[in-house]
Amino acid sequence: MDFKYELHHLKGNTYYIDGPTNCGVYVLNDKKEVVLFDCGTLEDGPKIYETLQKNNMTITHIIFSHCHADHYMGSLYITKKVKCKLIASKVERGFFRDHKLDIGFLYGGYPLDEYDSKLMHIDSNDEIDALDQIPGGIEYFHIPGHHYGMIGIKTPDDVYFVADTLGSIDLVERAHILLMYDVKGYLESLDFVKSLNGKIVVPAHSEVTTNIAPLVDFNKQNIYDIIDILLDYLKEEHNCTECTSYIFDYFQLKISYNKYCLILSTIRSYLSYMSNSKMIRNYFKDNRLVFKNDK
Repeated sequence: MDFKYELHHLKGNTYYIDGPTNCGVYVLNDKKEVVLFDCGTLEDGPKIYETLQKNNMTITHIIFSHCHADHYMGSLYITKKVKCKLIASKVERGFFRDHKLDIGFLYGGYPLDEYDSKLMHIDSNDEIDALDQIPGGIEYFHIPGHHYGMIGIKTPDDVYFVADTLGSIDLVERAHILLMYDVKGYLESLDFVKSLNGKIVVPAHSEVTTNIAPLVDFNKQNIYDIIDILLDYLKEEHNCTECTSYIFDYFQLKISYNKYCLILSTIRSYLSYMSNSKMIRNYFKDNRLVFKNDK
């Protein structure tokens, strides 16, 4: 898709810049000082900065929804151009500090050298402030599921930026299974986003809309479909790596170290959710943790 990185007015003082990652813009005052919500990749950063410069806007704050590279890396360029306050949730601030931390978090241990250390983010030496430093009038809300401490924001104009709470239809149909840390939290976040139907909602990776309900339902159904696929496979006992291999085969996904890391982590989350919800049971056999659907 050809993104133009244009500044689009939404309502009142609230705007967004289109791109691979939609970035929120809220104008604080007559001097056109703005809060930026997420800032894309390293390649996006110069384009976002240039768009705001053309509109005589000055970035004074950047709020990060979470630590992934497509939401944070643009700040490495922007902070060289302008001094601004960086803000993130408590947990996400920790992930910004070490490029091995998030990969280890996904992998479940110290990662293989073959995993790209820049898969999710790189080290940050910048001071990142707590959420209480968000300018007055802007509200944040926790949206668990995709990542550990992800947040969204609501501007005073009643516009909601919901980060990676859901994917576009095209993204879901191409990827089949999206990165997920907490399936229960993800479903609850989707319910929250659906409650915003009728308001202006800005997902990071889908079109801005006032009718978010159909996209929420599509994303929820995709989760239920993955659960059904696993339930069918688990009519015979399998461990997590076997389930992951099955998902690669089922969707005919091209395997790589990074892709395997993301899907293995996500399948672990699905199996935990399904087991905790009593859809399946888990037990040890031959010194292996296995899962089975007895229903």
